[in-house]
Amino acid sequence: MSKNGELIKESLIDFAHYDIYDKTHMSFLYNCIVKNGWIEYFNKISFSGNGWIDFEGEIQRALELTEEYYNVFLPTHVGKIPSTDMKDSMQTVINTFSSYADKSFVDLSKQLFSRRDNDDIKLLQNKTQFVKTMRDELDKLNSCLNYYLDDFVSLINNKYYSTQIKSLGNNIYLVNFNYTYTFASVYGKGEGFCHHPVHGEAKENNTVLGISDDVFVDTNDYLYFQKYFQRIQKRTGNFYKEWLKPKGSLNTDKIDLYIMGHSLDKVDKGILQDFFYNSRIKKIKIFYYNQNAYENLVINLIDMFGKDYVIEQTGNDRIIFEELREK
Repeated sequence: MSKNGELIKESLIDFAHYDIYDKTHMSFLYNCIVKNGWIEYFNKISFSGNGWIDFEGEIQRALELTEEYYNVFLPTHVGKIPSTDMKDSMQTVINTFSSYADKSFVDLSKQLFSRRDNDDIKLLQNKTQFVKTMRDELDKLNSCLNYYLDDFVSLINNKYYSTQIKSLGNNIYLVNFNYTYTFASVYGKGEGFCHHPVHGEAKENNTVLGISDDVFVDTNDYLYFQKYFQRIQKRTGNFYKEWLKPKGSLNTDKIDLYIMGHSLDKVDKGILQDFFYNSRIKKIKIFYYNQNAYENLVINLIDMFGKDYVIEQTGNDRIIFEELREK
């Protein structure tokens, strides 16, 4: 990147040869970096999350502030100019995405908010416009992610792998929460290898990028942002459930589950619980790379399933944590 945040030729060469990239994709990436509501929002709040889950968590926070703005804040500011009394975090959300909205959109925060403005129908129409803007900008950002992963990351020649994961063999059933086909390219795939990209694939431009299924239970206004809806909309399916059905005696037809590279955050609880609560799963081995990661995984498990469940399952060795060795 240049000092102005521009995508330049020198930065592309760091990944591979410049001429192999799709120029249409490069143009789209450049335009989105220069002007995108979510990128601007993350820059304004100086976002510095440590993982992917922090990124999705911040999207959820912006949506929660939007809901608070329309359902709580505005109705209590009749006869006032709302922007003079908004907390900084809410003002950042409203100011940022208002500037990306259609010209017909009225930023209610910067004018005298009257009783007429407080009409339920008018507020709903205004909110619908605003949320649609957030959705459209997320779609553009998601396309950028697809292009970046498919045109850049997939071309990186990775020479490193875990011998522990390699030893599991390649005749496995893989539920992939990532957007690339990294596992198969690094560890190979056997004759019985089955792969379900449950959150879509960059090369198919159907990646699922969103928030937990457990939030906004009292409204459908943010349904588009929730992962389960996107999985339906983008047809990523749930055929992994077929793998969990018993194929023989209930007493002997047991399988082991291995988890690598997933934060176990509850944003994916809807899928993870299908495995953790399944009686066919005999053991669950969770790989981690350092003590801090191990502790965070335990915390997320407790947050998702409760302390009693985690104590019981780790106590009887159904859930096992194993540190990834360097070699």
